[in-house]
Amino acid sequence: MRYARVLGRILGTLLPLVWSSSLLVAQNQEHLQYSVVFSDSKDVTHFRYENLAWQSTEGTAGPLLATPFLDAEKIGFLRIPRGYRADWHPAPSRRFVMVLSGTAEIEVGDGDRRMFGPGSVVLMTDTTGRGHRTNALANQDVFLVWVPVPER
Repeated sequence: MRYARVLGRILGTLLPLVWSSSLLVAQNQEHLQYSVVFSDSKDVTHFRYENLAWQSTEGTAGPLLATPFLDAEKIGFLRIPRGYRADWHPAPSRRFVMVLSGTAEIEVGDGDRRMFGPGSVVLMTDTTGRGHRTNALANQDVFLVWVPVPER
């Protein structure tokens, strides 16, 4: 039991560092990379990456980088309690999900699992079929922003 507590503390310290360093790498590139959860023609879910191009814009204190605006309908916030495990479910609508705090794991139908921590961006498009599983990891709640986006 003591080892589990020590391992939990180590992971609690290292995971945010891993997430923030991978976020910095993504922000230093020409594109903002995000994950997409999608259903194939047989309604099996998968991951893929997509990108938004950074564009230079002028801020009040000098140049900034911004992505183009995307059409969106609303914004919502979601708090998932630590230890929460949701079995297979499709996304309620096509939506961007951005993790503000905590770490969530998403498993897709082909068996691939990915962890998403603070700064992660995921586009959920699996609105039909079996969907995906969601688990709140570590010892804190997962706090998300989700923004429904229109179908393409």
